[in-house]
Amino acid sequence: MTDPYREIAEWYDLEHDALTDDLECYLELLSKPAGGSGTGAESHRTSVLEVGSGTGRIAAALAAAGFDVTGVEPSPAMRERAQVRLTQLPPRVARRIHVVSGAADDYGEDVPADLRFHAILYGLNTFAHLTDYRARTRALAAARSHLEENGLLLIDVDLAGPRRLLASAGQLQLQGSWMIPPESGQWVSHLVSGALGPEPGTLIVTHWYDVFRSGQPVVRTQTQMPMALMSRGELELAVASAGFETLAVYGGFDLAPVDDLSARAILLASLPKDAPAG
Repeated sequence: MTDPYREIAEWYDLEHDALTDDLECYLELLSKPAGGSGTGAESHRTSVLEVGSGTGRIAAALAAAGFDVTGVEPSPAMRERAQVRLTQLPPRVARRIHVVSGAADDYGEDVPADLRFHAILYGLNTFAHLTDYRARTRALAAARSHLEENGLLLIDVDLAGPRRLLASAGQLQLQGSWMIPPESGQWVSHLVSGALGPEPGTLIVTHWYDVFRSGQPVVRTQTQMPMALMSRGELELAVASAGFETLAVYGGFDLAPVDDLSARAILLASLPKDAPAG
């Protein structure tokens, strides 16, 4: 399968490293004591599996806060960028992060079948890469089999972004421009466009990265990714059908209540108390 990030991984962090609202949100939710009667360190979550860990931005923030993080990432290009990030982190943080090759429904040979985590995270719309019900069912079954008792499933889905792309289907939207490296005079711009996908409930998102310098030709790189068009209700149904119990759904990184106009659906779920993990 072609890696859609292969040609654009080097620019991914230009846009995403500036994001902090999601990190603060995830840390607040994951840092709450786990269920049970314990009041010591054992009552707090310490291990997180991040599905679709990309270049390691979220994993680095979690590790800096004291979590042990396993990042599962299918893209070789993104895993390579993550390894570069690890070399730039303090050793005490880097040693808490393990990035492995795997997919949402198969975490790979580096994640043993009997390994359990205190939390499993799908951050920043990663769950929307699962474009049909069957893929989501397989992914949630994998999550269930690797979640500890009293563990937490956290899924963050972007609701507003797909709506904006569909409202302006076929038009280019500028995501941002950055000078690389700083003071070099060379710029990279990220543009994006969306169109309905061939399968029901999907969106084809096209990304363009234009690299240019004054007076020189523009070098354009393009990649496409199918994404799921999901509603809050569809997300909750998928989670319930996989045997999870929804604890809360928020409408944004500020943890405001979700409603029909919410920008996001940030869902927290756990296994029912009488249901064994796996």
